[in-house]
Amino acid sequence: MTRSQHPAAPRWGQTEQPAHRQWHVLLARALARPLPDAVYLRLAHRLFYGRWPDYAHPRTLQEHIQGYVLRTRDPALVMLADKIAVRDYIERAVGAAHTVPMLGHWTDAHAVPLATLPYPLVLKPSHLSGRTLFLDAHRPEHEDALRARLADWLARDHSRINREWFYREVPPGLIAEPRLHGPDGDLPPDVKAYVVGGRVRYFQVDRGRLCRHTRMLYAPDWTPLAARTTLPRHAPDAAPPDLPRLVAMAERLAEPFEFLRVDFYVIGEQVLVGELTSSPGAGFGRFFPASFSEGLAAQWVHKPLPQTDAPPQAARTA
Repeated sequence: MTRSQHPAAPRWGQTEQPAHRQWHVLLARALARPLPDAVYLRLAHRLFYGRWPDYAHPRTLQEHIQGYVLRTRDPALVMLADKIAVRDYIERAVGAAHTVPMLGHWTDAHAVPLATLPYPLVLKPSHLSGRTLFLDAHRPEHEDALRARLADWLARDHSRINREWFYREVPPGLIAEPRLHGPDGDLPPDVKAYVVGGRVRYFQVDRGRLCRHTRMLYAPDWTPLAARTTLPRHAPDAAPPDLPRLVAMAERLAEPFEFLRVDFYVIGEQVLVGELTSSPGAGFGRFFPASFSEGLAAQWVHKPLPQTDAPPQAARTA
């Protein structure tokens, strides 16, 4: 919803999971819940793409991502999924100046001091993906509904959606961050670097998360790509002021991993790392033409990763 529709209501971010879903998707997930992870993902892949995946010999980036999730139990993937624990990794890898400031974190929805937090701000769960609330001000009349939403987040296990096992190991929590602003006063665009085989292979820029969501893809030198996703494209973006620095930071952060998406906010000369993701969209997404995904798959390099049947524990910082 937009500000003009409900000026006093909390602003639900574009990434907040919609309240409605196609009934057959919910039914399929419920019926498939007892299935092993590999069987579940194979069936979901077949339904989404219309063909069976080959995780032993991946042909697309999406198959590689899903195979990566299935074949490793590296505890570092738990750390990446934990929006609190990952901050320490980002600070150690590229410096504390590149983390988004945090206003606080809580494990109880009723402990969040909504009345005294500095607005505008962003609320998000530290253990889930795809849920964000952008709040312009404290609205006492909406506080009960907001706390109910936060409590609902704390009760959710994101690993049950697409079998990204590492989310199950992240302690539930809530975090608040100041709302960032670009030069035009609106949300800064999301600049996402996709690192495959140790190298940045392309950048993705998302705009309009609260209204009309658009996306552009760029080569590592910021040349606009002909490839696109299911989202509409927008006019080409100006290259970040120090593009080589973004490339170097993304590759440094991705060094221990076979694949990593690094989310940046570039505000003037300031570069902040928002999140790190080892399985964006759980490996469900489309590229046009499909050959773009196949070309990325050819760049994938396997790394020796810890293999264990014991569930890893999230590495939380104090």
